[in-house]
Amino acid sequence: MKLIKDPVHGYITLSDQELGLVDTRAVQRLRRISQLPLVYLVYPGARHSRFDHSIGCMFLAGEFAQHLGLDSYETTLLKTAALLHDIGHTPFSHLFEQLLLDKGVSHEQMSMRIIEHDKELGEALERLGIDRGEVVKVLQGRSRLSSLVSGPLDVDRLDFLVRDAYFTGATYGVIDVKRIIRLTRLLEDGPAVDVRGVGAVEELAIARYHSFINIYFHHAVRAAQILLLRGATMLKSELNFSEMTPQQYVEHDDFSTWCFMKNHPATRWVVERLERRILPRRLYEKQVFGEVRKITTLAEQREVEEEVAEMAGINPSRVYFDFSHAPPLTKYGPGEVRLYPSDLAESWILRELSKPLHVFRIYVDRDVEEVEKVRSAAEKVISSILE
Repeated sequence: MKLIKDPVHGYITLSDQELGLVDTRAVQRLRRISQLPLVYLVYPGARHSRFDHSIGCMFLAGEFAQHLGLDSYETTLLKTAALLHDIGHTPFSHLFEQLLLDKGVSHEQMSMRIIEHDKELGEALERLGIDRGEVVKVLQGRSRLSSLVSGPLDVDRLDFLVRDAYFTGATYGVIDVKRIIRLTRLLEDGPAVDVRGVGAVEELAIARYHSFINIYFHHAVRAAQILLLRGATMLKSELNFSEMTPQQYVEHDDFSTWCFMKNHPATRWVVERLERRILPRRLYEKQVFGEVRKITTLAEQREVEEEVAEMAGINPSRVYFDFSHAPPLTKYGPGEVRLYPSDLAESWILRELSKPLHVFRIYVDRDVEEVEKVRSAAEKVISSILE
């Protein structure tokens, strides 16, 4: 038996078999994957990792299991899926996931590859009495437990909103997690929350919105992140994560990638700027609620940068385009937020937050002098995208 002192949830207890899973190389790697990459440049306390978050998710899965009265096998299965749900993250989490998505692969798919093919992980799962395929089934959304791991009110969200608020020092993550758990019922087709818990669900929706605006999409946070991503795109052949075997993939983390980029002549300047917090300057921003044309691929983003640069008469390498997208809470994961009885489940807050949020920004290097030309060009280019 192992006790872990977690600043968010208190003491977390692991059995010897669970500890064996936690101690595998693939899970321990998450200690070296930041939960919020480079956010510490704005919120100095934001140094927590995907490991911290995954342990928290495992704990909340156990809380759900106890409340819902799951048997020992489903309890272990749910906790295991919660622990492993982020095991396939690239270095720097969602930031470098763009390198995967451009090849048609997501971090969730990488998680499943590792679970299916990592020998050490498979042996640890066998000692827990859990079949790899059952874990994958949960993560693929093919189990009645799936929405508890990846859904509108899942352990992932219930942990990261509170954890990110704690470590950033922001106060947006005030959520009554225990009330949501205790008022959740597991139906045959997935979980639903008693309508008496609508206030707690609304709190979560509001906290999530403010966290996106004030933490994840903070203009300086995104400036640092798009600068680092710019460097990574210059090394796409070396950082070709989608083509790696699971064994090769788990050898890469924030530390190894940062050092690789710092020692590479093509990207040393990126790391040196970040080390001195010399970030691109924001010149234009527009927030849009509702459906818009999404600029999702690196090639599309580069086209926007080149168009703005050409119109402003500057080198395209000096321009950075950022498209940040927050999907609505009620349309996230395999299902919507479900309240019961449904005829009493009316909430204008959840209705308003059912609209996706998009943020368009244009940045330039800090020594660019053609500020007004870039700002005018950005307005024209982004307006044409939104037409």
